[in-house]
Amino acid sequence: MKKTLFILALLISSPLIYAQELTVTPDGLRDKSNVEKTYVIIAAPNKTAEQSYNNIITYINKTYKNPQEVIKGDVKSEYLRFNTHVSSFLVIKNSGVKVDIDANYTIELAFKNDRVKFEVTDLDMHNSSNYNVLFSGGAFAGFPIYNKKKTKLVRPDTKNEIEIYFNNTISSIKSYLLEEVKSDDDDW
Repeated sequence: MKKTLFILALLISSPLIYAQELTVTPDGLRDKSNVEKTYVIIAAPNKTAEQSYNNIITYINKTYKNPQEVIKGDVKSEYLRFNTHVSSFLVIKNSGVKVDIDANYTIELAFKNDRVKFEVTDLDMHNSSNYNVLFSGGAFAGFPIYNKKKTKLVRPDTKNEIEIYFNNTISSIKSYLLEEVKSDDDDW
């Protein structure tokens, strides 16, 4: 009975312990629970670094049209860096006009024991006229999310859309990390 209660308590608390999210700040994407960090740690319980690495290779192969072209850095079982382009990443409302914004970004993953360090680097959000979405700045610099003084949120919808996108990406990667590797003799 005690063992059953312990396992039940562990299952209920696991999402809370391992929930990692990014938030948009005037200085960029940060760990929601510690805005000093530009990365989050994703727990992969009972997985080795090699298993986590292999699961992410599977994620990239299943997610990207040309997986070999997106991988830009690869140290087996230690590190992966891959690029992503997203057309119509978000829509900015500017003076009553809707502006489509594309994005290019790099994800860097580092593998250590049963943990994976997830960081978004080189995030470039722009439209076809090369006006950029900026985390902070003046209106003449592009489309800032926070004002020039980094104190006032001026585009809450944009902030929310970016957070949803990257937190969904973390969830997707986490689900691949937690998958059991299937053996070749699986009956399908």
